[in-house]
Amino acid sequence: MVKKTLLILLFIFFLLSNEGQGALKKGDPAPDFKIKGTDNNVINLYQLKSKVIVIEFISKKCFACDMVIPDINRLRDKFSRDQVAIVGVIFNDEIEDVSTLHNFSKERGINYDMYLADIQTKKLYNVFGFPNFYILNEKKQIVQIYRGITKDTFGLLNSEIEKLLKKGGK
Repeated sequence: MVKKTLLILLFIFFLLSNEGQGALKKGDPAPDFKIKGTDNNVINLYQLKSKVIVIEFISKKCFACDMVIPDINRLRDKFSRDQVAIVGVIFNDEIEDVSTLHNFSKERGINYDMYLADIQTKKLYNVFGFPNFYILNEKKQIVQIYRGITKDTFGLLNSEIEKLLKKGGK
């Protein structure tokens, strides 16, 4: 019960704190950033060619992030990689190398691609709580931003992805 109450309070906090911020918003082009994968390769966000991109910013200290992993795994299983790129991002102030990132992913049962990003990316995307979800269309425009989780994070993200795929990613 306490965990559920904390989740609800965190969700309300994230919704309210998202209002009026001078940061990124729907319709903005997503800022490009470099990320390093568990394979040790560095890529830019703009190299991803999927019709829809879901960026999930997480923290290893976030119990809500752990709770949503099965939902994100289900999204990974549902959509092909050319349709939807799911990009899990953790910052290098928590995990310093790809070996630790690989172990983190394995321990948490993460089946989608995980990457390391620098603190500048955290500032660029105004990540101040976890998890944060940015949904981008094929043109790398921000279509939706979610901070925190809901009772049905899978349903919420799935609905946005399906809408974008029906529109052809526009």
